[in-house]
Amino acid sequence: MTAAVIAVSNRKGGTAKTTTAVNLAAELGARGRRVLVLDLDTQGHAGLGFGLRPGPGEPTVHDTFRGGAPALARAVRATPYPNIDLAPADRGFEVGPEPIAPASLARALDPLRAHYDAVLIDTSPSADALLVAALAAADHVLVPTLLHHLAVDGVGQFARSYVRVAATLNPRLTGISLLPVQVDMRVTMQRETRARLAERFGETRLLAGIRPDIALAEAFGSHRPVKYHKPRTRSVVDFEALCDHVCFRVMQH
Repeated sequence: MTAAVIAVSNRKGGTAKTTTAVNLAAELGARGRRVLVLDLDTQGHAGLGFGLRPGPGEPTVHDTFRGGAPALARAVRATPYPNIDLAPADRGFEVGPEPIAPASLARALDPLRAHYDAVLIDTSPSADALLVAALAAADHVLVPTLLHHLAVDGVGQFARSYVRVAATLNPRLTGISLLPVQVDMRVTMQRETRARLAERFGETRLLAGIRPDIALAEAFGSHRPVKYHKPRTRSVVDFEALCDHVCFRVMQH
């Protein structure tokens, strides 16, 4: 077993990256897949989504980017949910004057890949060095995006970063999927934006997406994935469909 490493990324904030990472992990875990979530966003919200926050001085995923870093395995802890482990964020981490080596996360992650079916990296939208490190470690990128007119340009900017990393740092990075969020196809702008994304990036890369659901916000408020907060809700159905894509298209590839 060698984990498929999936970066959940977009250079724009507010696109439900953490919501996607937490709830996709929960669905994979419920299907018996061993999952490791790396909370690379210094807000630490992926950890909160599972009800976990490191105490003072406890190891975090961001220790990977410090000199003399301990093994990443020291930061990994079990969550209360089936088959899901988490390496939490250091909410006080800042990129210092010393540059972050682009391959640092990939090197730290390599010894753990044999223990998991999937690794999900919840990335920061703004820290470019951390985003590059995430892409340099990944096999596939899942790009959550809102369906408004600026989304096409935003996804295009991210795609340029993806291509640059794949061409220069990480030849394993061979797949990208676009995940519309807050989807309501009754809205003309959303239909038009979806058509433009499909034309630019290809229909096969564009997933059905996640519909609006207040249960997602409620679940984060209760510090648990929506599947364990309100299992009979439409967002659970949508994340099941996303999980099908990941299991049968991304992980098998």
